[in-house]
Amino acid sequence: MNNPTAKASIEKLETYKPNFGKSKINNLIRLSANEGALGTSLKAIKALNSFTQNINRYPPQIGDDLISAIANRYSLDKKKIILGNGSDELISIITQAFLESTDEAIYTEFGFLQFPQAISVAGAKGIVAKDVNFTANVDNILSKINKKTKLIFLANANNPTGTFIPKEEVIRLHKSMPSNILLVYDAAYSEFINNDDYIDGSSLVNNHDNVIMLRTFSKLHGLASLRLGWGYCSEYILTNLMKVRGPFSVNSAAMLAGIAAIEDIEFQEKSVSHNLEWMRWFEKELKLLNLDFQTSVTNFLLIKFPNNVLNSAQNAVKFLAEKGILVRGMNAYGLPNYLRVSIGNEEENIIFIKQLKSFLDN
Repeated sequence: MNNPTAKASIEKLETYKPNFGKSKINNLIRLSANEGALGTSLKAIKALNSFTQNINRYPPQIGDDLISAIANRYSLDKKKIILGNGSDELISIITQAFLESTDEAIYTEFGFLQFPQAISVAGAKGIVAKDVNFTANVDNILSKINKKTKLIFLANANNPTGTFIPKEEVIRLHKSMPSNILLVYDAAYSEFINNDDYIDGSSLVNNHDNVIMLRTFSKLHGLASLRLGWGYCSEYILTNLMKVRGPFSVNSAAMLAGIAAIEDIEFQEKSVSHNLEWMRWFEKELKLLNLDFQTSVTNFLLIKFPNNVLNSAQNAVKFLAEKGILVRGMNAYGLPNYLRVSIGNEEENIIFIKQLKSFLDN
């Protein structure tokens, strides 16, 4: 008897499993997921605590109130904003809406793992453009374009490297690519970046019809558990994405918390200031420990460990987990000697560096 079979592109695909780490200690310090160091806006928590009515009702399909709050915060055209159940959902529906099985989509060597995953699920072919010094390279991306190319994924700044390419290079990439290719510009960490040489992608969307900027509430705003993201794109792209997206994608509680979070400017400024202060502290401490790292504009660092068994990155993961500290191993990216570590709160950061020093002294 024949059994139902999934399509070939799905059968050969590995399930994407976020690796937060494991520890037997209950009171964990989790620096493995790039989550907000200061938690969540108290105004967002207050909004959630007030959410007691109409749970039996479906959420709004569009979410006009949250869209208006986003548009006001960033001076954007609200007709070009689409909400998603996390930016992961938006990445997925972009590939479903725009990729045929005969198409190709380009992503960078150390780009977000969800990019090739979504491409494969859509049944298309993913094409890797090599990075240079852990940074996306425009020439390498352009060299991969052919008649089959339909999408280009660029995370800027990039996870897990923490690097970014400057505004001029992003503009050069867009000018050099054919207009029938869609540039998916993931700016998940843009709120942390204070650099005149950075572009968040919104101006490209305002001036061109083949760009979609992706953003998230999971990092700066600390709403990761509610799964809330958004995109900014032409009305044509938005209309077609809405045909693919589920009719009730974002839940009402997430929308309510999202409005409160994005209007809490004081909390956002406090979070950015905290991240900058402790990123500088981390850099100083890691230099004292003679550990190499990638200079980062995000809320995490990619740290290189010695290429020996005793002080290996894998042993560091185990040692830290025994102390109740979770960090992210980079084996999935082909970087076995590296760990990605998020910036935590003051106490977490100090404990992490203390235990890291203890590990290296063994």
